[in-house]
Amino acid sequence: MLLNRRIPVLFFLREIRREALLVFLFANVVVLVKFSLGLWTLTVPIAIPTLLGTCISLLLAFRTNQSYDRWWEARIAWGAIVNDSRSFIRQLIMYLPDSPDRHDLVSSFVNRHCAWCYVLGDALRGHIIPDHLTNFLSPAATKRIMESDNKPNALLLAHGESIRELYAEGQLTDYQMVQLSDTLTKFTDSMGRCERIKNTVFPRTYTFHMQVFIYLFAAVLPFCFDADMYYLDVPLVTLIGSAFILIEKSAIQLQDPFEGRPTDTPVTTIANTIEINLKTMASYEAIPKKAEALTYYSL
Repeated sequence: MLLNRRIPVLFFLREIRREALLVFLFANVVVLVKFSLGLWTLTVPIAIPTLLGTCISLLLAFRTNQSYDRWWEARIAWGAIVNDSRSFIRQLIMYLPDSPDRHDLVSSFVNRHCAWCYVLGDALRGHIIPDHLTNFLSPAATKRIMESDNKPNALLLAHGESIRELYAEGQLTDYQMVQLSDTLTKFTDSMGRCERIKNTVFPRTYTFHMQVFIYLFAAVLPFCFDADMYYLDVPLVTLIGSAFILIEKSAIQLQDPFEGRPTDTPVTTIANTIEINLKTMASYEAIPKKAEALTYYSL
């Protein structure tokens, strides 16, 4: 995912190329008809597209704001996952008594939790990468998780079962058990917020009405230029219409932050950061490198 990098211009051009081409062709048709038939007096008062443009601007501002809220909520949820993940492993390191298998116990939770972070991101994008399980879990555990309908939830359940076993063995007190359970609840809440954003579809009627207004504006605009400005007719109509279309497309991209696009919430990069943090806290000998934060969208 693209974080603090410039998004390629071709990415934006590809997103609006069809719509911009339609506006360009329509403007050319209008100019050719007016030129060939001498209908330069066929003009529309500039107040009409001005009013339409103002209305569209207000609607686009509202649409962009609502879409950004969805994107930002997704980022807040993953920010909470980062903080709670660190707290979870720190609690285990603090609570588990000194014993020969203490490091192995903590490592088992670290591996399972790293798998959960990666698998949650995969599930939100609609596909599961098996390596994100096999790299951290045993073949038997991987098979059990892969058979589950909700794989991230199954990993959290495995966390809970392991904590219950530690409590039954007397390695955790009642208070420590409650604290760890509360942390797992926070993970469940963050996962639920992400799933709600993913599964809640932005109203299609709003998108349809927005596009109708934009195309109506682009259809009226070519009739507003005088005969002595015919050379500006096509480029101005295309640029102004494409600007509105691009803003609307940007809002559509922001409203779905888990679709594998450059504008999405960088869930894989965040999961990699969590893996590095947790393995460092658990004193792993092999710490993974920081993943490259740039994966270009296919152009």
